[in-house]
Amino acid sequence: MKLKPIEVPSCGAAILPHKTRSRRGAPFASSPASLASRRKTLTILGRAAAAERSLNETFSYSETLARQVLFFVEEYCSHVKGPLTGHPLRLAPWQRKLVCNLFGWQRTDARRRYRYVWLEAPRKSGKTTLAAALGLYMLVVDPEPGAEIVIAAADIKQAMICFSLATEMIARDPDLSSLCRVHKHVISYKDAHLRIVSSRAEQKHGENISCLIFDELHLQPSRVLHDALITSMAARNDPLVLYLTTAGWDPTSLAWEFHSYARKIQDGLIDDPSWLVAMFGAEPDADWTDPRVWADAHPGLGVSVAEDFLRQECARALQTPGFIRSFRRLYLNIWSEKSSVWLDVKQWDACGDTPLALDALAGRECYAGLDLSSTADLTALVLMFPDPDGGCTVLPFAFCPETTLVERTRKENAAYLEWHEKGYVIATPGNVVDYNAILAKIRELAETYHLVEIAYDRWNASMLINELTSDGFTCVPVPQTPTVMNAPMRELERLAAEGTLRHGGHPVLRWCAGNTAVEMSANGDIKPARGKSVDKIDLMVALLMALSRHLLRTTWGPTPLVPLSR
Repeated sequence: MKLKPIEVPSCGAAILPHKTRSRRGAPFASSPASLASRRKTLTILGRAAAAERSLNETFSYSETLARQVLFFVEEYCSHVKGPLTGHPLRLAPWQRKLVCNLFGWQRTDARRRYRYVWLEAPRKSGKTTLAAALGLYMLVVDPEPGAEIVIAAADIKQAMICFSLATEMIARDPDLSSLCRVHKHVISYKDAHLRIVSSRAEQKHGENISCLIFDELHLQPSRVLHDALITSMAARNDPLVLYLTTAGWDPTSLAWEFHSYARKIQDGLIDDPSWLVAMFGAEPDADWTDPRVWADAHPGLGVSVAEDFLRQECARALQTPGFIRSFRRLYLNIWSEKSSVWLDVKQWDACGDTPLALDALAGRECYAGLDLSSTADLTALVLMFPDPDGGCTVLPFAFCPETTLVERTRKENAAYLEWHEKGYVIATPGNVVDYNAILAKIRELAETYHLVEIAYDRWNASMLINELTSDGFTCVPVPQTPTVMNAPMRELERLAAEGTLRHGGHPVLRWCAGNTAVEMSANGDIKPARGKSVDKIDLMVALLMALSRHLLRTTWGPTPLVPLSR
């Protein structure tokens, strides 16, 4: 389907082959110069965007193309949910600016300037509705031969949200209904298709995608699916990728990687003319209870989400502290951790800025913490080296059965495969934990470092501990009780706050630190709460056990003072 071009500077209607429609809305800008002078392009974190990158002969702006897309979206697409159901889709100013920038700016060879769009905004801001409409435009109007538009997400259910919006828009427009064939997971127009994909990335090599809509990228457990789909676009003449996301919680995730890159582009630290960045949200230290902050952070406030709704959600957060992080993340687009995080993550991250000097650790005394897993789970071994300044250096090791890496990457929203490739996770042969591999690793480490004690959780440890004891290692059980764990947890808080905890930025340890929730006893002692922690905390438990033994030996000497009963 081809839209007739709009004559510039008139506001004449662009039409589908079957009928003419009236043109609504004011024109955007008639030239690159007026465009640059009229706009504060997009908003980043509630502030005006950084100064516009200087334009040169490489790019030109076509109002005709920009207005053509606006016309299609606002004349042929409609609201399909909420009180505006059935009404034409009227774009908010920020959405119009994004569309005009994306489709108006062209390269000298007539291809789009922007190949990647990073749209990060709070929930209920209209991201997915806009993406559904643009997906239909790419299906029926964009000139790419044999267009393949793919909607991807962490799972089919999430991808179906955007796909269902597109199918309902088609159902409400007689022209689109007559032109498009809608199936369960595919919309077809001539030789072009719009469809969703499953999360099984290993099945997605060999695709030939022209436009990729990646919804809620922060939910992606790894980059496997993403990379498989992106590499499938190499043969396309003018590929387009739309990333849609709300703030996430994992700074080791793909979404955080792209979020950081987009911030640098928006702040002018990186010059990448192929990326169009639109980021909305509040500053992390902003008063999240202030409606003025909501208005600054949420582009859909008063349009796609009512202020009364946010007031109710804010009141809920004030009454239920555990909901505060969700409110800040979902409605103000502030990155956070998954649970009520025990440690200050900024302090934790600051302690990992300097890589560990492993050579300097050779021959030094250390305490090992060993948290053994079930047969197919994560096993943790952490060496804790007391430092002369009263701090400590941490050397972590994570073990996982080789055949479970893919499954754990998918199920636990954690980058096991990537961590393994980079050496942060040791894959043991088979589908269960290989205790022989762990035993061999401890023996290897003992040749380089002076292992004073091995602290361990008694659960499932008897066989390995017997082997270690036979080797001459001093092994001490450490119960996971508030009485025992309070001291090392408080000490770790102090070390992190003072910046004398040195962990080298190990991502698996950082993931476990971010997952760790706490449980407090009646007398105020705390311990790691496995049941309340939403993901693995094994490396943190191992570190705390090692630190516990160091504190006890420093205070009382080498006698094992930890009670053996649990």
